[in-house]
Amino acid sequence: MTDRERILAAVRGETPDRLPWVPRLEFWYRARLRDGTLPAELRSLTLTEIADRLGMGCYSSVPDFTGCPDANDMVDRALGIYQVPVLPYATTLDKVDRRVIRRGQETVVEYNTPLGAIRTVTVMTDEMLDAGASVPWIVVHAFRNVSDFEVIGYIFSHLKVEPRLGGYLARRREVGERGVVVGYVSGTACPIQHIMKELMPLEEFFFALHDYPEKVQRLAEQMAPFYQQIQEVVAESSAEVVLLGGNYDDSITHPPFFEKYILPPLRDYAEMLHRQGKYLMTHTDGENRRLLPLYLRATFDIADSVCPYPMTHCRLEDIREALADRITIWGGIPSTLLCSSSTTEEEFRRTVDELFQRYGRESHFVLGVSDMVTADAEWDRLRYITEKVAKA
Repeated sequence: MTDRERILAAVRGETPDRLPWVPRLEFWYRARLRDGTLPAELRSLTLTEIADRLGMGCYSSVPDFTGCPDANDMVDRALGIYQVPVLPYATTLDKVDRRVIRRGQETVVEYNTPLGAIRTVTVMTDEMLDAGASVPWIVVHAFRNVSDFEVIGYIFSHLKVEPRLGGYLARRREVGERGVVVGYVSGTACPIQHIMKELMPLEEFFFALHDYPEKVQRLAEQMAPFYQQIQEVVAESSAEVVLLGGNYDDSITHPPFFEKYILPPLRDYAEMLHRQGKYLMTHTDGENRRLLPLYLRATFDIADSVCPYPMTHCRLEDIREALADRITIWGGIPSTLLCSSSTTEEEFRRTVDELFQRYGRESHFVLGVSDMVTADAEWDRLRYITEKVAKA
């Protein structure tokens, strides 16, 4: 079987010829390339070629946000709007005057509308680049006072979404049978989560949800057509697997919040995709213990970047049992396991050996590293896992 066939078989609940092994290498690759510590045998290779050399599948779920040929592709990052070429759609601002000012590592964006103006600031520091980061940090959020609700609502009411499949199809040709190129909708599942994650600092969001619930709800309603458009465009693309939402944590997107705001749009989109023979992935990289029962009700197909103990309180066996072979786990290896600074070689090998003894021949499991292979991960440990995959 090819890696693409293995992944899709696992999602369907079939047992592939071996465990699909598809870690997210891009952060490790960028960091090692930047500091000159990439293994000599890999220095002339692309990331796709490195995956081939290591004998793993080619990861293409969450986009590589550094793959932007135009300097303005990431300027709307503080609004949670991206122009990464691999996305199956393009978003443009209409009737909004945007001014971009670059100051060293900072990017300042001023948005002027008939209802007023807002200003955002993002930064990409040397420390972030050293770690292989791909998305700038928000220094100044779009929302700063109550009057900004109307301005942000105006901006989202004047977004145009159009299909743009060239970059997505090019990535599919590049990956071929090495993996599944996921159709990326959004890293947030719904407008309310978008407001929480992108437009406000977290504590201000919960204050606003308490103090101005009608204004938060009104903004979410103004954002809803944007979400509907991008969901429809990606659903109509040729993607077999579609990603919507992520970064859940049972202390932040706590169970009542998740049940009220996030579960319904995930469930509705999953039902829509299932009617078309497609699968829904969502990015479950946080503390999931109290959310697992709600994941089953959301009826999505793939829990991406599942991060078990010791990075969270959930052990892999507990997650597998809770999801009851109804949701495919993509992940399972905590990133700290690959780092000699946090895990001894003996502990690493024992944990990996136990994992393969238990799950080496099961369905609904795509082996990956949660959330990604970090800059300090050991190359020899990646190779050890590959050897175990081949022998399982």
